[in-house]
Amino acid sequence: MDIFVGRQPILTQNGDIYAYELLYRNSPDNFFPDVDADKATIELLVNTFLTIGVDQVVGKSLSFINFTGTLLAQDLFSSLDPDRVVIEILEDVEITPSLLTKIRALKTDGFKLALDDFTLREQYVVYEELFRLVDFIKIDFFNTTITERNIIETYIKKYPNIQLLAEKVETKEQFNRAKKAGYKLFQGYYFAKPEIIQGVEIPQDVGLKFHIIQKLNEETPSIEEIAELVMRDISLSYKLLRYINTLAFEVPKQIRSIKQALVLIGLRETRKWMQVLALQEIKERSKARHIQVLIDYSLTRAKLCELLAKRDGKKNPEEYFLAGMFSLMNIMMRRSWEEIWGLIPLSDEVQQTLKGEQTEITFYLQLAEAIERFDWERITLYSQTLNITINELSQYALQAHSWTQRLE
Repeated sequence: MDIFVGRQPILTQNGDIYAYELLYRNSPDNFFPDVDADKATIELLVNTFLTIGVDQVVGKSLSFINFTGTLLAQDLFSSLDPDRVVIEILEDVEITPSLLTKIRALKTDGFKLALDDFTLREQYVVYEELFRLVDFIKIDFFNTTITERNIIETYIKKYPNIQLLAEKVETKEQFNRAKKAGYKLFQGYYFAKPEIIQGVEIPQDVGLKFHIIQKLNEETPSIEEIAELVMRDISLSYKLLRYINTLAFEVPKQIRSIKQALVLIGLRETRKWMQVLALQEIKERSKARHIQVLIDYSLTRAKLCELLAKRDGKKNPEEYFLAGMFSLMNIMMRRSWEEIWGLIPLSDEVQQTLKGEQTEITFYLQLAEAIERFDWERITLYSQTLNITINELSQYALQAHSWTQRLE
């Protein structure tokens, strides 16, 4: 299933890109669909940070992301990099003592904060501390009058920590007026309309996802059992590796198994990550039948490679599993391998195998592919290379196929 993220540049006075505001989109049509605001932000976070990749969406720039009052109260920020994300507080969020406590904690964690579509309402004056915490105030030039903006601009001069951002700037006259009034940042159709970034979502097993959450909430979770469950879903496996390789982690890691990935981020972070994914509604996956077929092939390849590696006493059968699992990822995501390497931290040997270089894994993967295509000439060749009889190979192939079928 195709997924979409909108982005609109935020520029400096000199026209340089300072950041992008990220916008929820669910189609190539460049407008905000009629969906719940909480759901929109959750899907935007998942699509940006776990599927397409924030590096593909904004590069090294900052990301301005809208948060409702409900989402601000939740623990969704631990996996976000405070050096890359600006938290926008929507205009309809009620300012309360508990929200201020949350905002202080976010500031302590290093996040920058913005007030979106700002107008000088009573709740802001009552909780004046808010102005010492926020970094940006966004003022809508399309829906405010010059008089309203003058009042805001005069009031904000008391807080030198705040940068004014003129949004919905649509004419050169508005741009010049904003610069003269002291605005440092600018956003609007005068500079650029939102751009759509497109990616491909891999279907997920929603029931399996909730089962993993249940296991994570047990008094003594078994990391081995949880790893086994994650390995059953190629989408979750991909997003787990993608999650590790986001900019929230300073050094990209090379991952040799799903268990290693879970140990690396810890069960607590895994639980939070799964809870965010659980909020995302999976749509239309039944329409992407060709993707589901490729997933079945990938999982069968993965299990067969793992079984044969264990048979031969290999020390790293998990890498054989990952090579099989991701062997069709370039087709499913319609991306080159070079792009995929930047998204998920697979080990050098797995990468070399998938690029077509000769490794210890190569013959195992090629044998799995030959069985899939009923290519008896190659099956015979690779069976002899791996010193396995056709009868024994048939048993392993049947076992791998049965394993995949049990996941459905």
